[in-house]
Amino acid sequence: MTHFYPYFKLLSLCLVASVCFFANLNSYAETDTKPTIKIFVTVDWEGWSLDDENIEVMQTFRKQYPHIPMMQLLNPVYLLRPQTNVILEAEKIRSTFLPSDSMGLHLHGWKSLLETCDVPYQNSPTFTAQSEVCEAGDCGYAVSLEYAYSAQDLTKLIACSANLLVEQGFARPRYFRAGGWQLGSKLASALEANQFVFDSSRTDASLLTTKWAENSGLVQMVKALHPDASVLDEPYQLTASVMEYPNNGSLADYTDTQQLVAIFKILIAHNKQVLVLGFHQETAFTYLKHLQDAIPLFEEIAREQGIAIAWVSH
Repeated sequence: MTHFYPYFKLLSLCLVASVCFFANLNSYAETDTKPTIKIFVTVDWEGWSLDDENIEVMQTFRKQYPHIPMMQLLNPVYLLRPQTNVILEAEKIRSTFLPSDSMGLHLHGWKSLLETCDVPYQNSPTFTAQSEVCEAGDCGYAVSLEYAYSAQDLTKLIACSANLLVEQGFARPRYFRAGGWQLGSKLASALEANQFVFDSSRTDASLLTTKWAENSGLVQMVKALHPDASVLDEPYQLTASVMEYPNNGSLADYTDTQQLVAIFKILIAHNKQVLVLGFHQETAFTYLKHLQDAIPLFEEIAREQGIAIAWVSH
């Protein structure tokens, strides 16, 4: 018996190794070989208002889809304005969060923010028909950051805005989207200088024409900044340290449920792996339903075609 023991031991080890190999192979086949599309749900916090109806709709959405994290692209301007109950308003914002969310920065050219950050305010050019004149209250929402400000001013503004969010009790942002998708080389360099790692300011201007005229300032500026943008865009290196994740699914203000499903099917048909879509906090009451209704359709289509959806926030 002792004469055959080494051979018996070797055979046993081979059998164990074979079982482990095929077990791992089956595990790999069940998980890693299944095509996957990553979907980012983003929220643009515009800086206009924190109306209860929009906050409540977002809270309902989080309860309905607790498995979906979101990239919260926050704007520090809400808590800067006079007569603001900072504690109450900050809690309103946080009431829409889940632990799986990531925190980013979303900026428009609000005068109150520029003054807080000690950057000289510019009232043009804008992506609307007229310059933004401050007759009462705040202004500057439609001023193009890329066209109105220098790279030095934008670097200062990004740094200040990120610091303001931290002072307001939010995580330091490393993700970004420019208001009106107004990102070009100056703003990209400002993100690089401030150690941001992710931008989502590229979008296809044709997706905006459901709400904006073809010859409108917004559509024309977005076309000029992102001339070759398409729903088929994939992530690419924007700068040495910043990745661009194009907003290829636009936002729910401009894309209804049927359009979102059509975009999803196009991406699958072309074997694309990333879809970035979202909505505005300020119009969630009106438009979030477009995305809300599209989600089960996405998941049904994915099941039918043997595709995995990875809901991600960073």
